[in-house]
Amino acid sequence: MFAIERDVQIAALREVHHERSRTLANVPAGSRSHARLLAECESISDEIDRLKRCINVPRSAVAAIPVILAVLVLALIS
Repeated sequence: MFAIERDVQIAALREVHHERSRTLANVPAGSRSHARLLAECESISDEIDRLKRCINVPRSAVAAIPVILAVLVLALIS
């Protein structure tokens, strides 16, 4: 996953999380709606954390892998 795409996803999820948190603040605690919104907020937060842990791989490194493999295969064949 590329850093720009990851950052865009994180920003979008933060916006959704903010909206759900605002809604959650106005729902009575203990209600079914509150529990559902709370679970959704926790799920969004977990996804944000997962995306933050993703490793940043530059496009040039990804593009170089097939070239390196091709050179190694040709070297082994020769």
